[in-house]
Amino acid sequence: MKKKKRCEYHTVISCMFRKMKIGLFLFLFAFSQIQAENLFAQSRTISISVNNEPVEQVIEKIEKNSDYVFLYNDKSIDLSRKVSVNVKGGTINAVLDEMFKGTGIKYTISNRQIILSRATVAHAGKMTGLVAQKKTTVKGVVTDEKGEPLIGVSIALKNSTQGTMSDMDGKYTISTDVENPTLIFSYVGYTSQTIAVGGKKEINVVLKEESHVLNEVVVTAMGILRKEKSLTYATQQIKSDDLNRVQDPNVANSIEGKVSGVVITPSAGGAGGSSKIILRGNKSVFGSSTPLIVVDGVPMTNNTRGQMSDLTAMTSSGVGEGSDPLSMINPDDIESINVLKGANAAALYGSAAANGVVMITTKRGKEGKLAINFSSNLTFDTPLLTPKIQNIYGAEVTSSSIGDQLSVDSWGDKVSSRRADNLVINVPLDGDQFGSDRTHEVYLRNSAGNDLDDFYRTGLTANNSIALSGGTDKIQTYFSFGNSHSKGMIESNSYNRNSFAFRQSYEFFKRLHFDVSMNYVQTVTRNRPGGGTTGNPIYHMYMMPRNIDIGYYRNNYAIDGTWNSNIRSIYVLDQGKYVLTPTRVSLSGPMQNWAYMDARQNNPYWLMNQNRNKVNEDRFYGTITGRADIYDGLSFQARVSIDHTKYKKDSRRYATTFLPSNMDDYGNYWKDIETANEIYTDYLLSYNKTFGDFSVSATAGWVGHLRETETQKTDVVATYIDPNNQMLSTRVNLFQTNAGGTSATKTTKLTDWDKAALVTAQLGWQEKVYIDGSYRRDWYRAYKQFSDRGTPDNYGYFGVGANAIVSSLVELPDWFSYLKYRLSYSEVGNSIPNQVYAKGTEDLKTGVISPSAYARFANPLPEKTKSVETGVEMMFLDNRLNLDLTYYNSKMQDLYMIATNASGLSEPVNSGKVRNQGIEATVGYNFRFGKNWSWRTSYNVSFNDNKILETSYEEDGSEKLIYNDLMGVRVRYRKGGSIGDMYVTDFKRDENGHYVLDSDGAPQLETEANKQYGVYAGNMNSKWQMGWSNTIRYKDFSLFFLINGRIGGKVISFTEAYLDGSGLSERTAEARQYAEQHNLIASDYGSQLGMYLPDGSNRVVPITSYYKGIGGASPASSQYIYNGTNFRLRELSLGYTFRNLIGENKNLTLSFIARNLFFIYKDSPVDPDVSLSTANGAGAFEMFNMPSSRSFGFSLNVNF
Repeated sequence: MKKKKRCEYHTVISCMFRKMKIGLFLFLFAFSQIQAENLFAQSRTISISVNNEPVEQVIEKIEKNSDYVFLYNDKSIDLSRKVSVNVKGGTINAVLDEMFKGTGIKYTISNRQIILSRATVAHAGKMTGLVAQKKTTVKGVVTDEKGEPLIGVSIALKNSTQGTMSDMDGKYTISTDVENPTLIFSYVGYTSQTIAVGGKKEINVVLKEESHVLNEVVVTAMGILRKEKSLTYATQQIKSDDLNRVQDPNVANSIEGKVSGVVITPSAGGAGGSSKIILRGNKSVFGSSTPLIVVDGVPMTNNTRGQMSDLTAMTSSGVGEGSDPLSMINPDDIESINVLKGANAAALYGSAAANGVVMITTKRGKEGKLAINFSSNLTFDTPLLTPKIQNIYGAEVTSSSIGDQLSVDSWGDKVSSRRADNLVINVPLDGDQFGSDRTHEVYLRNSAGNDLDDFYRTGLTANNSIALSGGTDKIQTYFSFGNSHSKGMIESNSYNRNSFAFRQSYEFFKRLHFDVSMNYVQTVTRNRPGGGTTGNPIYHMYMMPRNIDIGYYRNNYAIDGTWNSNIRSIYVLDQGKYVLTPTRVSLSGPMQNWAYMDARQNNPYWLMNQNRNKVNEDRFYGTITGRADIYDGLSFQARVSIDHTKYKKDSRRYATTFLPSNMDDYGNYWKDIETANEIYTDYLLSYNKTFGDFSVSATAGWVGHLRETETQKTDVVATYIDPNNQMLSTRVNLFQTNAGGTSATKTTKLTDWDKAALVTAQLGWQEKVYIDGSYRRDWYRAYKQFSDRGTPDNYGYFGVGANAIVSSLVELPDWFSYLKYRLSYSEVGNSIPNQVYAKGTEDLKTGVISPSAYARFANPLPEKTKSVETGVEMMFLDNRLNLDLTYYNSKMQDLYMIATNASGLSEPVNSGKVRNQGIEATVGYNFRFGKNWSWRTSYNVSFNDNKILETSYEEDGSEKLIYNDLMGVRVRYRKGGSIGDMYVTDFKRDENGHYVLDSDGAPQLETEANKQYGVYAGNMNSKWQMGWSNTIRYKDFSLFFLINGRIGGKVISFTEAYLDGSGLSERTAEARQYAEQHNLIASDYGSQLGMYLPDGSNRVVPITSYYKGIGGASPASSQYIYNGTNFRLRELSLGYTFRNLIGENKNLTLSFIARNLFFIYKDSPVDPDVSLSTANGAGAFEMFNMPSSRSFGFSLNVNF
């Protein structure tokens, strides 16, 4: 297919789903049910001829060659007994009679279900003269804790061989002559229940899951299903209930604290914002350290929009990172998440496996009658933590002949000292910008409170979802619609997500299987919050002097006004010649109203309510999977997936908004449009067979992946630009793409592809010992640019592993229920970025091509991780106590890094090496107190030690300097250190170790080059992570809470530095009050209030000089680095289930839910778990971030 046609196809699909109504999905759903019933109206005759074969194999043949499904308890049926059956064109009854003649096995046929059970043992002879006993019949329904029917539950009569099994709807009926019978309900993976009938005619039973299910099937790499006990590596699964008990719009945040070795770092982007996921430590410096996200077997590109690439830009521009594709998934559509933590588990993904894999399995239609599930949760959101800002001192006010002057900090007099009749002053405006001799009124106050209570509103987040599921054994259908809406904690911020999901599974002739999945998601985000200083209303709110009447400016942030444009040069006719002349022009329109009309100063309510940005994202993604069971364990699967995304961002900055260096005189307009089309396909040939004691599972396949993106970025001055440059326009706030002159729109296109061949195999012996291996070879587009020098474009990766179920091989004490040992080794990769390193840039005016900013990439190689992992899984006390312990050691070599060469060019190198090693442990216990009480508790803990073994070196052998700088903090990557190490510059000290002060008494930092960044301040990453989850049940009440935390790591708060420098922090006010109360004067510096210098010298310096010296925009960063250790109540849920409220098995669960309620312990003044950016090396920085939220509310779940 030609490229043009493919793009048109994606556009058609996207438009089609954008306009699709719910009714179309419901029509498809109903049609599929009718279609299914027509397919199943078929003949029930059967032919079979077997000679001396086990019963189990005969049952398998009947199921393969007919529509029948057998249900039985393998403990009651002798499956190894050999039988001979020869029936041609007969009924199923004839076949069953011949199979089980004389065995005491009886059968019941219901539609296409054949239920086998052992018949009641009759008396050896007839007894006369006795009266026949009365028959007792009991019926009911068996369900799980969610109200879903359980199929094939064994219902046995105690002290008897009589029994039955539940059908497809969980229903059962049992009759007995026994007086006062007792029934035993048992099901694999669930706790058995013994119930005395006691004269009841109907008994409905709810079975509860065991703490650990040995034979559970889990999804592994490439979507391959394997028994959990056969795995040779660590993996951890989270089911839907655990994810959605206290739901977050971004499902990644719901993983926090529930999986050992996983670190989740939310960005400051609010609802719908991205979160960074790290498994087993950071591995790459300039490459990716985040895991691969796989949805239903298909890898998903999960880049964060607007992610910061240059840390230094944080101080000169606002930070507003956006969403990622993972945040667009409706959590209610997720069945489970399986975390493949290490490279060993993810080896089949080759070049994308170095950082682990997060496998997401979505919900599918289930066989049975139509089931409807509705879930809704509503939470109220308030800031969890905000800075402590003083309310005692305000800005200094001075008067002169030209008017009043107002300082921009709070080092002035007390707020209360201002008389009530002197709260309005006249401050001169800049003559060039606003006209000569012009002043404006500034409104002050003489009492201050907590202005943040009015600035932050109570946010509201609502998540609603409805799902329909049903089908037959041939066709199953699932449809869902979900809406997530969030009204943010600051004015004008909102997030809305609508998602549709349609999935259908088909089965033909017992051999052909098809799965169709279609998903459409639309998100709209208005005025997404972020951090930084420029254009950030939070910065301007926090930095407002305390005597500014913010109540007035909140209601009067805009007025009609006039101002002058900035100086621009135009051609002016002078004596017959056009001369380029600096010129201003008078402008008018809505004008910002604020106490300070100067650079860097803005009314926070102007920024929130006047300036606007809106992001629309439409995404359609779907997959078609076909599988053919060729013959006796051999199957072939083909899968094709498409992902089409259209992203639009519209941003408007109004005239008179102040920038770091000047005022925006006309306004500015940005419009970004990005279209991405992604195609993924794989073909897998699999073989699964048991030969006596041995089981074989093998898969070979081919994978292809193509991604094309086209981006248009428009950045224009919001006015008309004369193409002849002979006039200045007087139009302002012209928010159109054709404003601002020519060459305002830039278009870029990017294509990336990769492909691979793979093979994997597993050999098992008696389900006691397993060995497996995998190999994958990847081809990359990124390496094609180096083909002229002989650099290969393909690389191979592999993994091997083994385990032993020790408890099946040797006899253990009765209290030791289960023991498994596993060991694995792998070598996997991480590709270099897909960019052209030798590409120059062309000046379109002159045609001159500037060379690339990169030096020659001498040795381009993929990063390679060599990893070994070993662990044990143990269970005790009848499986009630379980323990999983893992040790891993991984080394990533050929680390991709950017160094700086002698010419000042960025030099890409593949010479680094990083080691991560650690332990992970999860322990759980199920307590039972009588028949109504239960308590399931689980504690996970992980430790990771990161070390940089090698970096890059100069020709003389000296280590190259590789680092990122931000406001006096250097994140440096050096041999012997760790990723995330931070260095700061120490105070300049005298021979006694005391601070060297300037003439004002402010401490000085070292200025000598060899002494700058010489103090190690710690590492931003914590080594220890832990989570403790608890579920307590009493009858139909359920209480869940999760406590999680981190030990170690550092966080830097530049907010605190700015507040100190401007006299706004509580500690500056406390120092001033102490000095006032104790008459502490810095006499060496005049008569200023003083404080003791914290260097042991007992010197007294001015409070103002000290805090201005260590704080502000160029702080002594060592004073603002805090311990990141913290523990918090992460999740809480208290609910009650009303069973059979609206019909049989129609349950309603109502819960009080809360998230991020409070800190149990913390050291830092900010939330250590929220980062200004999700970029590498930025995890510790806080700079006027949007605060994390404390959420509480209610959830409702109904199934009917």
